[in-house]
Amino acid sequence: MQRSRTRKGDNQINMEDLKDKGLFFNFPIDVMSISDVEAIHQLTLDILSKKGLRICLPEARNLLSKQGARLDGEVVFLDEPLVTRLMKTAPESFEMKGRDSSLPPLVFGKGQTRPVVCPGNGTLSVIEPDGRKRPGTIEDFDNITRLCQTSHLVDMVGAVPIEPSGMPDKSKHLHLLRHLMRYSHKPLIGVATDPEETRQSFTLLEMVYGNGFLKENHVIAYSVNPTSPLGFDPLACQTLMAYAGHRQVLFILPGPMAGLTAPLDMYGMLAVINAENLAGICLTQAVSPGTPVVYSSGAMTADMRWANTITAAPQGTLVGMACMQMARYYNLPSRAMAGLSEAKQADFQAGMETMQNYLSHVMAGVGVVNECLGVLDSIMSTSFEKWILDEELINRVELLNRGMGRFDRQSVFNMIQNVDHMGTYLMERAVFENCHTVWRPNVSFWQPYDMWAKKRETLLQRARDIFNERIESLKTPLLEPGLDNELNAYIQSL
Repeated sequence: MQRSRTRKGDNQINMEDLKDKGLFFNFPIDVMSISDVEAIHQLTLDILSKKGLRICLPEARNLLSKQGARLDGEVVFLDEPLVTRLMKTAPESFEMKGRDSSLPPLVFGKGQTRPVVCPGNGTLSVIEPDGRKRPGTIEDFDNITRLCQTSHLVDMVGAVPIEPSGMPDKSKHLHLLRHLMRYSHKPLIGVATDPEETRQSFTLLEMVYGNGFLKENHVIAYSVNPTSPLGFDPLACQTLMAYAGHRQVLFILPGPMAGLTAPLDMYGMLAVINAENLAGICLTQAVSPGTPVVYSSGAMTADMRWANTITAAPQGTLVGMACMQMARYYNLPSRAMAGLSEAKQADFQAGMETMQNYLSHVMAGVGVVNECLGVLDSIMSTSFEKWILDEELINRVELLNRGMGRFDRQSVFNMIQNVDHMGTYLMERAVFENCHTVWRPNVSFWQPYDMWAKKRETLLQRARDIFNERIESLKTPLLEPGLDNELNAYIQSL
């Protein structure tokens, strides 16, 4: 692996000039040479201009056509000047706000100091500690939202961290949005909706945030999923255009599977992801120049024996790291599904695969992470115990990410000078002052064996106790009762 270079316009900046200026681990780790990055960029331009992308919504095709794209039926061809012009208007940094005005806004891109942490999205079931799987419920949905709100590590809530069974299809999007705001003040992630449902969602948001607030502030993001390879279905286009029309944040998230919806080749899969990202960014900027957009990766592989998706293969992690490098090349914030696991319960495999994905992406300079809390079983299931354990995992990586801090040579020398040879630092003032601030795990057991043997608690038992305490700590909804009733009345009126 190589130390990172970055691109600013056409000028290449030597990494020595960026020392101590990078976002993560002083500066990110690369998995490709700069010549490979340039080659992927040129290959992507060839794909966009010669093969094109299938855009299944006429309004989206027409919008790109007005920008200079060539059309052939549903296929849209984007040449290099058009891509370059539209990409220039995508901001390299932006902020998002929640409802708690006492908290600072979330920073994405330039000026960001740690990854923005989001919950998972799309799981269908809950895996209990005994391995039993059951369908998700609205109570589970609320409990994940409560966990997000009570966490000092999690920064956003939504979209659908678990699919609640039994919800009415007609107003489901509004019920879920209301439930997110009932139990969290944090910035939101929305769900895919058609134009009318999107209008309803933004009406609900304005009832909470106030008329005009969304015009000046970014409060909700939406994750656009292209249909790999090289396609955007009508719903993805409609929701993208609606969110861009409100100048809210868009995550462009390709999720191709090597061997199925992308080449069985890491560079080939990277090229597909890059082409879909650039096309989504161009469409976003064609709708509304300057709309915040995040270059994202959901690289996965496939097990040909069972024809199923594999989210935890090291090859997929490497492609994800390469995507973070491409995002830096384009001076865009980045996002990755950075904590995935194929494990069917919260066990050693789950911890091993989650740490592989999470730590690698952070080392590669990822700006936003999701699917890294409680997610199991190829994004099909959630474990609340793993959710708590993953918080400790993220906390450990965040401490590593901060590095060793400022080096004061004279202070260190004075500490060493003050203790006799073969003596002890135990009675030093600095030890007394700082011993209680040294990081300790929230779940892991660090006490001596004899203390553990008194109860013989497992990590899952300890995690379940912490989960119960957290849920009990936030029972009262955070929406004022009158406003909550108004939101419910609006939903019921539709």
